[in-house]
Amino acid sequence: MPENEACEGAVAALRRQFDRIGELLRELGDGRWWPDDHAGDEDAATVLLHTHRIEDSVQEIARIVAAMKD
Repeated sequence: MPENEACEGAVAALRRQFDRIGELLRELGDGRWWPDDHAGDEDAATVLLHTHRIEDSVQEIARIVAAMKD
């Protein structure tokens, strides 16, 4: 069924992004940016901007999932 394929594709895409975010969090090392171990303050604002975009997207996905359950 094409509908199921679309849902499976969406779930697979979410899993890939989840894995990528996990990898990025490990690389960030609590705000220490390698290789010289200084705090990455100048880039923190950009990361925070995109973090808010991710948050908005996750909230929208949660809304869609909740609607599908109804």
